[in-house]
Amino acid sequence: MIPKYKDRSLSVEERVDDLIARMTPEEKVGQMMQISFISVSKEEAEEWITERCAGSFLHALGDDAVRLQEIAMGTRLGIPLLFGIDAVRGHALYNGATIFPTQLAMACSWNPELVKKAGSITAKEVAADGLHWTFSPILCLGRDLRWGRINETFGEDPYLAGELAASIIQGYQGDSLSDPDSILACAKHYIAYGEATGGRDAYDAQISIRKVRDVFLPPFRKAVEAGCATFMSSYQSIDGTPVTANKKVLRKLLKEELGFDGFVVTDWNNVGSLICNQHVAGDMETAARKAIEAGNDMIMTTNEFYEAALSLIRNGVVPGELIDEAVRRILRIKFMLGLFDGKALQATGRAGKVIGCKEHLDAALEITRESIVL
Repeated sequence: MIPKYKDRSLSVEERVDDLIARMTPEEKVGQMMQISFISVSKEEAEEWITERCAGSFLHALGDDAVRLQEIAMGTRLGIPLLFGIDAVRGHALYNGATIFPTQLAMACSWNPELVKKAGSITAKEVAADGLHWTFSPILCLGRDLRWGRINETFGEDPYLAGELAASIIQGYQGDSLSDPDSILACAKHYIAYGEATGGRDAYDAQISIRKVRDVFLPPFRKAVEAGCATFMSSYQSIDGTPVTANKKVLRKLLKEELGFDGFVVTDWNNVGSLICNQHVAGDMETAARKAIEAGNDMIMTTNEFYEAALSLIRNGVVPGELIDEAVRRILRIKFMLGLFDGKALQATGRAGKVIGCKEHLDAALEITRESIVL
């Protein structure tokens, strides 16, 4: 008799419940970890899977991703890996992929259907490479010309950013996450990242919660309504409180008020930054506790989080329910994506036929033409 979590006839919630009940604390915290494949050796990458049940990798492509996934599927519970990539204007890290204009340029088209098409083509090419998740769209607002990432945004207007966000998310995720050509979208950087004082990237944003709600929240609200599967917490602080440690904006506003039911991933080493850059934690256990309590579910590239979180659990500092909630959100998305039902190791032999094909290049040219303005 197969375990319930492997039974496709059961609901996602039933399968998640069964799997969590079988997991050790080490496996649960492992699922919260996202490891950078280019920052560890191949041997260390394998150890993160076999010894710690890592939940996700970024920057693993092609054959490397297949090999890691095969290792994960052979572990005790066989929980598949989730592979993420910065495919923000096409699958740009793949040589020969279709490349689209920047978000700022595409916003100049005022054409939601073309933006949706860009998302759909990106999803097809990313999925053909065996990956599942793009860290896009960027829903920061470009309101300060001193800030160096304006070209990555949909511009300064919250309404336009929200409309185009919904379109590209629909393009990425398709009609069903389990479709072979669908990938996860990630609304980032939540929230008010581009409002940093003096245009200094990742610096403190000295704004009120009212301004956050009135100006910066609408595009992210639209992303929730569009069913965006994941959100990324931003680097900066809001009035001195790092978003990574901000329970008010992550747990209360996003998850409880807006009803976001996907999972939140930190940006690159956000938890480590609580110690070395933002100085709100004196050690990794304190930083890990703040991040968990605030509502971060997956931790990007802060590898020290693993042992710190386990220590917090063993000492009763962080209740197991908070860990279970985070893991539940991650596993739910993995089930919805179809990773337990064959998609994790779907054939990638089609990459050469799909990536950079004439149909996709013609669409990119059309979008580029509509993006040109005086």
